[in-house]
Amino acid sequence: MIVNVGNLTFLLDEAKSAATVTRSLVPYSGDIEIPASVEYAGSDYAVTDILDEAFKDCTGLHSVVLGANIDSIGISSFEGCTVLSRVVFNDALHVIGMQAFKGCTSLIELVLPSKVLVIGRAAFMGCTALESAYLPDNLINIEPSLFDGCTSLARVSVGGMVESVGEYAFCSCSALTDVKLPEGVLSVEGWAFRDCVSLKSVLLPSTVASVKKGAFWGCSSMEEFVLPAAVNMLDQGVLANCTSLRNVLLHDGVLSIGYGAFYNCCAIEEITLPHAVVNVGDQAFRSCKVLKRLRVLCDAAPMCSGDIADADVYSRTLLLVPQGKVGEYGFAPVWERFGNVEELV
Repeated sequence: MIVNVGNLTFLLDEAKSAATVTRSLVPYSGDIEIPASVEYAGSDYAVTDILDEAFKDCTGLHSVVLGANIDSIGISSFEGCTVLSRVVFNDALHVIGMQAFKGCTSLIELVLPSKVLVIGRAAFMGCTALESAYLPDNLINIEPSLFDGCTSLARVSVGGMVESVGEYAFCSCSALTDVKLPEGVLSVEGWAFRDCVSLKSVLLPSTVASVKKGAFWGCSSMEEFVLPAAVNMLDQGVLANCTSLRNVLLHDGVLSIGYGAFYNCCAIEEITLPHAVVNVGDQAFRSCKVLKRLRVLCDAAPMCSGDIADADVYSRTLLLVPQGKVGEYGFAPVWERFGNVEELV
């Protein structure tokens, strides 16, 4: 049964004595305060949920205060509420649905209660005024595209239970300057921090076992990158277009350098490939315009499926190889294209 009580429309569940906020025939506007319960026809109903798309595209909505019993916010509930600048969350909230606040371009701050367990993908995508976000301690996954395109996001606090950072989670967060992920994070998925052009510092914990393709693509302010010891490959384009990158530390267990891993890292002068590397992908060092020394500690020349660099890199860069291996590298496919090869001292 759908009823209007005050300035809100509710779907009543008489069997559960519960009410869900639903879409109104007249778009919601102004300041909305959702009550903990409503009375209708002599019965009380606890207001527990906000239905999918309940406030979607309500472009006159300025603020929302959630009632004490709201447990979940549905898919696209507030999507496109372009003047919504303030949301007061309640302590009972557990679930925020996909795209719940997508495109809320006036939302400035996000402080979520500690009981939130799930925040759906793209929940805050395109919130271009959002400056800070404090993610709760009980959150397990940072879902894909969660803050994609939040161009004003400068501060993020990540709860201690997070295990993964999803694809495109912080893509194009161009004001974000530093990221510290807590111990326990296992994976950083593809393109997670793509085009975070102000990102200077990234601290990846020792628990990270996977950093996927393009994770830091285009982070043009980042100067140093340390690959966690549990990650055994530098995936495709992980550091591509990191044009300020100067220092890269790859641990001894790295086995593979992916396609375009260092593409257009035009500030890096030296790179060392650890002794366990068995494969270097196409274009790994293409457009590394100031690369002077490439140290390869591998006794056997790593396999290359195609060109790992361009003509300028081959002619200019000094290739340093283990003692007694100059001849082997001189005949190895692709490696023979380096014009300057010397033994490591």
